[in-house]
Amino acid sequence: MSVKREPAIRKTHPAELIPERPPRGDATPAATPLSPSADLSARKDEEEKLSMTHNTRIKPSTKDRLRRGVDKLRYETGDREISEASMTEAALDEYLKARGL
Repeated sequence: MSVKREPAIRKTHPAELIPERPPRGDATPAATPLSPSADLSARKDEEEKLSMTHNTRIKPSTKDRLRRGVDKLRYETGDREISEASMTEAALDEYLKARGL
């Protein structure tokens, strides 16, 4: 049984295969302030960065389940953007929405 592998020595550097970044011009939408009546779901299309650490204490078994869940979702979907932080944020968001907060 043989496995197809890439040669260890390449003729090109792997960084040369990365596509160029798109130019940062007027393509990014300007930030608009939220009014009290603004629909927050309309802002979902704008990417929101995770910016603040929220230190919490959780059981080691829950932390292990979270790590296994992240690994499983990354493997099944191929999405490397899934992380412990993104899953925690999504769970908190769902919890708050279910309670109308």
